[in-house]
Amino acid sequence: MEHGITWFEALSALHAEGRPCAVVVVTEVLGSAPRETGARLIVADGELAWGTIGGGRLELMAIEHATELLERGGRLTESREYPLAEKTGQCCGGKVALFYETYSWARRQVVIFGAGHVAQSLAGLQPYLAADVQLIDSRVEEEIRPQLPQERSWSILCVDDPEEEIDGLSEDALVLIMTHDHALDLRVLEQALRRGCFPYVGLIGSDRKWKRFQDRLGERGFSAEQLATVRCPIGASKTSKEPSAIAISVAAELLELLNASEAQAGT
Repeated sequence: MEHGITWFEALSALHAEGRPCAVVVVTEVLGSAPRETGARLIVADGELAWGTIGGGRLELMAIEHATELLERGGRLTESREYPLAEKTGQCCGGKVALFYETYSWARRQVVIFGAGHVAQSLAGLQPYLAADVQLIDSRVEEEIRPQLPQERSWSILCVDDPEEEIDGLSEDALVLIMTHDHALDLRVLEQALRRGCFPYVGLIGSDRKWKRFQDRLGERGFSAEQLATVRCPIGASKTSKEPSAIAISVAAELLELLNASEAQAGT
């Protein structure tokens, strides 16, 4: 990361990339010290990402401690004092206080099984969701209709058995099921219910489709409580069947969950 930008611009860039980081600020200086009050640095991925508090052993210790805080996860703040003596490898004879603040804003994952009209319309709203969006489809890209756009802010995975990808998803992933095949929809949904950890499992379809799925899943041993965790039909409103309208409606539903979890993480 270029150091010609401000610390706030650097922090914003890390936020946009979803990279957890920590800001370290010199909050107090007593006696002689390498940097003045207000000097700061940013740590990401275990190393210095921006700025400096004077280099040397003190800076190394600050980077190491910031990394330890990031490994704990969550939003943390902490103040520490460092005498500039033999322990810090400096002989200034002064003392500095450092304030640490971590930002663990790794982006949530929205996983859409299927890559048809609605899936592509919803994936196109990725910048507004501020989440990593992935489409998973059993067809090769050339077979998918409508054709996939050349430029896209989301990713696609083409595999023979999409339901097998469920076990590799993060537990906080938001899962949507809208493939081109009802039998595949059922297999993916069954696997998602067996994991039983996702905060959102949405199935595209009518009330009639959902009733048929409920009957089949009930025959396979799933309880009413498990089936109640599935959102079907999906979307904040059910006023239109146009793919773009459905996508906007579903995005509104997802944003409620994404914003609620982000607010909770910041408390």
